[in-house]
Amino acid sequence: MAIPILDLANFTAVEMDFTDPKWRADIPAEPGWYAIETNAPVSVLAQFPLPVAEGRHYKIAKRIKDANFLIAQGAAIAPVRKGSPYVVYSGEHGNLKARSREHVGGNKGTGCLALQQYDQAAEYTWTFYYLTCEAHMPGCEGNKMLRNYLEQQWRAKNGWPVLCSR
Repeated sequence: MAIPILDLANFTAVEMDFTDPKWRADIPAEPGWYAIETNAPVSVLAQFPLPVAEGRHYKIAKRIKDANFLIAQGAAIAPVRKGSPYVVYSGEHGNLKARSREHVGGNKGTGCLALQQYDQAAEYTWTFYYLTCEAHMPGCEGNKMLRNYLEQQWRAKNGWPVLCSR
């Protein structure tokens, strides 16, 4: 049996809200894949200040600086035109609801975007896409190796999200 590849068209999209946690209400606390899309220009992300909140929050400007080589090579995902949305982060997790919360509000124990702490982020749209393992491949029981495999396969096909480091 072939493992079906991931296609963002099959993911559920939820607009992220940095002020109201209700946006996460329908995201299941199940394993799966996710992507974060924004229309914030790369040049704006490159100006984000250092994280102010406690925790292992990503240094977004540094991630952009590190991704510049891939951007120049056409290997990173970049906006097609100014103001158009593009995927800046993708990943897999054992609990999609928890991961969506971390990328907005932060977390002391795991790396995350913690977007809520950046005033500039609220000036743009941010969308959280998700797909549970069971919806994609029933019976896989959220297999971690499958999640990693398909995450990397998606990146190889679609390009590297500029806020991902590995």
